Amino acid sequence: MNPSPCTPPPAASGGEPSWSTADLRRLTPGELERLGQQSLREHLAAQAAVARELHGPVDATRLPALLRDPACLRHPVRLVYELGEMAMHQFAHPDIDWRNTAEEGRVIYLRPALRSRPDLLPLAVAYMIPVVNYGQVVTDAHCLVYAATLLGLAEEECYRRLCALADSLGAEPRPGGCNAVASSVVSLK
Repeated sequence: MNPSPCTPPPAASGGEPSWSTADLRRLTPGELERLGQQSLREHLAAQAAVARELHGPVDATRLPALLRDPACLRHPVRLVYELGEMAMHQFAHPDIDWRNTAEEGRVIYLRPALRSRPDLLPLAVAYMIPVVNYGQVVTDAHCLVYAATLLGLAEEECYRRLCALADSLGAEPRPGGCNAVASSVVSLK
């Protein structure tokens, strides 16, 4: 048996380790969920690395091209500096773009104060891209790994900056931690 339930068994031919159907069926539901979360985390990091390669270093002037690139986003995205249906603890909120239903467009509502903070805009948007691409399946931790990878930051530094961003925009504090990452991930309708 494997030393770790989320480590694939070695490949028989000496190639990349992989999971067989039988291996997957032996996992407990918890182990299978951890494997899925680990796989999604790796996928998001890889997608962020591609976006960074194509559009980096990401700053406010390069965001529009990133947000229209189908290699990086599943839907075209428009930024709107309004609260929309944003909760008081959020600094951004993704939603369906009712102006672009033909292309299944998305909108990211941003706190209006971000309009005058181009230095903070890439961080706020990068954190929301996984929600735009994958919806409810992503967690705050997934958004953090994507944003950190896209912006070339360590996850701890990215988390610190997200907390400072939320605080600087006056986001309402959440019990148990940082405003930004306590529960910013929302579902798209």
